[in-house]
Amino acid sequence: MIIRDKKDSDIESLAKVHFESWISTYKGIVSDSYLDSLTLQSYIEKHRIFNAPCIVAEIDGEVVGFLMYSKDKDEDTSDKCGEIMVIYLLPAFQHKGIGTCLMQEAEKRMKSEYDQLSLWVLEDNIPTVKFYEKMGFKKDGKYELEELGNVLRETRMIKNL
Repeated sequence: MIIRDKKDSDIESLAKVHFESWISTYKGIVSDSYLDSLTLQSYIEKHRIFNAPCIVAEIDGEVVGFLMYSKDKDEDTSDKCGEIMVIYLLPAFQHKGIGTCLMQEAEKRMKSEYDQLSLWVLEDNIPTVKFYEKMGFKKDGKYELEELGNVLRETRMIKNL
């Protein structure tokens, strides 16, 4: 496995990972009508405009996962707080340590600039919440409600570096 920076030529592969893992991850959490409304093309378009730092997990020349990070956007965190914006893996490559490698690489890159990291996760996404807890993140009590065909609670988690 190779962990590397995103290249412009990765856009369609990243969109595929994002789209397929979103559908897989949120089936049974987000309404079926919302999931059915998503298209691979819309994810390709999103990835053409994303400009946050992005690291990619590649196996045998195939992009199987990615993580995007940036400075935290919340007003109630310090200027020294970074954010894990997204991390997604193709379903067949989940639970194999790839997500852990992506998180460790992101933390290594962010440590010189930030002393804390934040992220947001849907509370009903229990496996992902457990993964973040394993990585040292803790819920800090802040949450927002998201409308994704049904109303879901998204909670913030924070980790000190």
